[in-house]
Amino acid sequence: MKKLFYLLLILAFAGCTSSNRETQIIILSTNDMHAKIDDYAKVASYVDKVRSENKNVMLLSGGDMFSGNPVVDRYEDKGYPMIEIMNRLGYDYGAFGNHEFDYGQDFLAKRIEQATFPLLCANMKVSGQAQIKQPKPYVIFNLDGIKICILATIQVENSNGKLIPSTHPDKLKNIDFFQPVETALEYKYLREKCDLFISLSHDGIDEDVILAQQMPELDIIIGGHSHTRVNGMIENGVLISQTECDLKYIGKTTVTLKDKKVTDKKFELIDVSTLQDENTEIKALINKYYEETPLNEVVAEAKADFSDKENLGNLMTDAVVSVLDLDIAFQNSGGIRIGKIGKGDISLLTLYTLDPFDNEVVLFEMSYDEICSLLKNSYRKESKYADLKAAGISYTVKVKDDEIIDMEIRDVKSGNLLDKNKKYKVGMNSYIASSYKFDHADAGKTLSVTSVETLIEYLRQQKEVSPQAGRTKIEQLN
Repeated sequence: MKKLFYLLLILAFAGCTSSNRETQIIILSTNDMHAKIDDYAKVASYVDKVRSENKNVMLLSGGDMFSGNPVVDRYEDKGYPMIEIMNRLGYDYGAFGNHEFDYGQDFLAKRIEQATFPLLCANMKVSGQAQIKQPKPYVIFNLDGIKICILATIQVENSNGKLIPSTHPDKLKNIDFFQPVETALEYKYLREKCDLFISLSHDGIDEDVILAQQMPELDIIIGGHSHTRVNGMIENGVLISQTECDLKYIGKTTVTLKDKKVTDKKFELIDVSTLQDENTEIKALINKYYEETPLNEVVAEAKADFSDKENLGNLMTDAVVSVLDLDIAFQNSGGIRIGKIGKGDISLLTLYTLDPFDNEVVLFEMSYDEICSLLKNSYRKESKYADLKAAGISYTVKVKDDEIIDMEIRDVKSGNLLDKNKKYKVGMNSYIASSYKFDHADAGKTLSVTSVETLIEYLRQQKEVSPQAGRTKIEQLN
């Protein structure tokens, strides 16, 4: 009888301890790396350290692996270096970012095949004619007895009546996209199938907050797209994080579960600039890619700092007008991918970083009214911002009560108002031509040269360049 009593006591004690088992899971994350591989040796060393000190570690990507570093973006097999480095670090899962499509589906398909980690997306439907395969919307897997679900979504915007991510529409043929929050809500039922529910979101902080408000079933949202530094905010009980961009930070989320229930979750931003140790293998690989690139060639000299997007946009559009002998050229602010070119040598590496997208220049014959329609539709009411930078003209948007009531467009050389009865030769990149809403009787003609190619040719001709005065102005009327 005593033996039976002690046996029952031991079993009860064992059941009690197992039901109160505490598990800690660490999630390391990066987002919007944009091919900035320079500091990956530091990141690798940090990841190695965390893994050596902890049993349960995941490494996730919040999307936008590409577009931002010509050493990666203009590699013969576009994007290959980025994926090789991410494979070496042992990423577990990633979300699709909008810039994953910038190379075109043929190269994206290669990168997906190369990656040792799956890319997930719930709000994307791929048809049989697409060059990439349908991704899984989510995964459920077991880590140290904990069932973890990761659900991924991608940002979309309305482009001429169709929802697409922010990339060139021609790169998205045979793929349909849906609202990310609405789609995520369809997967609430996954809460019952897992112990830890994670959203891997490339939707931007505003959408992440909305998602948390509407989907408290989530434990964590690991975000991206808006390049926001979010140091672990809590919204409706959901922990939201984002690591800005360009590998400036690593996200470290620590989740504690007791009896498979989340009891604590906290987030820490790791500033990569403060890390000292480097993984020597990854460092050597990065150096190899930089040493092999032909992009170190210097093509011109900046006589002063091009200190903002106005200066840079003027330079880019001046090149289009000069090289292609046009009257007017436009450049969208979102296509200006760096904020400054410093005084001194300008290399091909800098220029391809400034304009990485290989968008061709499209020529339109446009009237004054058609030019006005483009400028009016490109004005950003929310931020009171004139999006398009220009050459050949300067323009003033006159606004009252957040509505455009007038537009003044002048010829830069003469200072005179544009002739309302004349047709002008207007150049713009193919992204503007296909994504921006504007009136144009002319269907447009592709000139088979990219905007960055005109910039390189222009700088080689000029040899020396200086920043030009701003050509856009917002006038607030009482």
